[in-house]
Amino acid sequence: MILETPTRKISFPRRPLLMGIVNINDDSFSGDGTLDPKKALEQARKQIQEGADIIDIGAESARTNREAISVDEEVRRLRSFLDDWPRIRDETKAADDEQISPALLSVNTWRPEVVEQILGPEIDLLNDMSALPDDRNARLCAKHHVPLLIMHSVGQPKVSHTHERWRDLMVSMIDFFKEKITIAKSAGLKSTQIVIDPGLDFAKQKNDKCSSFASSKR
Repeated sequence: MILETPTRKISFPRRPLLMGIVNINDDSFSGDGTLDPKKALEQARKQIQEGADIIDIGAESARTNREAISVDEEVRRLRSFLDDWPRIRDETKAADDEQISPALLSVNTWRPEVVEQILGPEIDLLNDMSALPDDRNARLCAKHHVPLLIMHSVGQPKVSHTHERWRDLMVSMIDFFKEKITIAKSAGLKSTQIVIDPGLDFAKQKNDKCSSFASSKR
């Protein structure tokens, strides 16, 4: 299996990739977000030094009890990091020989209006939590040769979906990913440019049924 980024091909099996998360916002779940781009870049540097293969940046918290920020503000926050990222990436030494170096950069965003403005050669993965409602982000990724992470969810991000219930979550997820992978490939992405994410805690509840998965493990 291969993950193909704009500049590299990463072969698996290998040691699992370690992702460090940098929140360029002031309302993240973890409470470690910052609106200071210098602090965000130093967080990324420290995470690489501690073994991160991928740095994932996001400018907007996924919290549903906060209003969405504007497209212009999200682009501004992301660009404040991206402008200096290549220097941090290239000058920071890996923790060991198994670590991917230079580190990869993932951007967590979902609005096509933002994606269109920030995708470029310094980005190795688009981490899209929108559940791919249409093919716009997939087409943009194909245009820039950037792999796309498709996350399982329902409805628009930044909106609570705690009312959702699943009769069989695993079957629903399999059907979901079949549909979304077809959309992504039709938009021009290759299998080596698609990553899937079960979206833990997104439109899922702890009592949702997973009977197909459970029965297959008996």
